[in-house]
Formats: sequence, structure tokens, C-alpha cells
Amino acid sequence: MPRTQEQYKEDIVQVGKELYEKGLLVGTDGNMSIRIGRNEIFITASGICKGKMQAENITAVDMEGNVLSGQKPARDIRMHLAAYRQRPDIKAVVHAHPPITTGYAMSEVSFDKVALPEVMFALKGISVTRYTTPTTIEVPREVTRVLKEYPESETILLANHGALTISTTDVYDAFYKMETLEMFARANIVSKILGHTRYLNEEQMKNVNRLIHGEPPDSVISPDTIKEE
Repeated sequence: MPRTQEQYKEDIVQVGKELYEKGLLVGTDGNMSIRIGRNEIFITASGICKGKMQAENITAVDMEGNVLSGQKPARDIRMHLAAYRQRPDIKAVVHAHPPITTGYAMSEVSFDKVALPEVMFALKGISVTRYTTPTTIEVPREVTRVLKEYPESETILLANHGALTISTTDVYDAFYKMETLEMFARANIVSKILGHTRYLNEEQMKNVNRLIHGEPPDSVISPDTIKEE
């Protein structure tokens, strides 16, 4: 049964509270959105603490950013719209400032090497934008560029800003990706402190990708490593 507009709004409210309670955003930071129709999305209103958000703080806008109902939308609205326009399969977008992840966003980093299979399974890889001036047209243009260059990635590190996670299912899934991203960032810090990161080699990454694309688990490894139970 299709979800009602009230249910969509409640989803955003609950995800906002989870993000706030878990410290993935603070104050009035962050914003979330859900596509509810071909030409309509719900997005959090501007200047609202996500830990205290209510249904009336959810704004309906069209794909041009025109307000259909509700309060002034989040100032990052163009970033959300850019994602929906570039990827029509996207159903939800979450933008937050997880502290460890944002530390990485403030640094010169690349995620060409993968040390954690979950980054591939859950996040479909991590892409990184160039620096853009907040709220300007640079931001949606850069998000569009990254989504074009890395069409499978569902996690974007926004240089000197924070992170953006997208989902083809619902806003909870986008939230879970944000959690996973912060977990990875924490684990990566520990790995660097210990002095050595064991990255997946080309063959290991190839096998993980085969699993992602639906191959049976044991078919991706050497038969010699399979023991009878």
C-alpha cells in the first residue's frame, strides 16, 4: 500500500531525531528530503533543529524548488534537487555533518582504495567533491558532476562541508548509509593510528563486486578454499 504524505513526513521527523541523537548533526545543521511524486519532494524547513522537528517543519517543493506548501525550505535545497534530477531512481537524500566524516571532508582524501567491504556493499563506494561555496550554484553543479562520474556511488563526501547519502528505497536507508559512513571513518582513523591499513587488492575487490551483483557467495572464491562442513 502506498505511503501517505503524513507517513512520509513522519519518516523525515524520525530520521532527523535519530541523526541528532547519534551526534551525526548538531544545532540546526543538516537536511533530509523524500521524493513523493515525479515532480514533488518533501524537504526539511530552514533553520530547524532536527532533534525537535515536527511534521509542520516539512516543506513540499517542486523539482524547480518552488514552494508548494509549508515553510522556507532548507538552504541546501539545490543540492537535493540536483541529485534527484541526475538520478531519477533516487527516493531520498540525507545531508549531515558527522564529526569524523567531516574531518575527512576537511582533508585531502581519496577513497580509491577500499579497506572495508561494507563500504562497497552498503555505500556503493565513496565519492568526493571539489570545494564549493556553500548554497551557491557551485554546489548542485558539483554534486551533478560526481553523480555522473560515479553513477553507482550512493555516498558523497562534500569537501570542507559534510556528507550526502542517497537511497533508491527510503529515507531510513539513506540514514543507515550515513551511520555506516561515520563508522567507517572512525575505523579508518584507528587503522591509521595503529600504523597500517590493509586495503583490499584488485582480486578481493573484484570478488566483492561479484557478490554485490548477485553471484552465490562460494562461487567467488577458489574451490580449494571451500571445506566440507
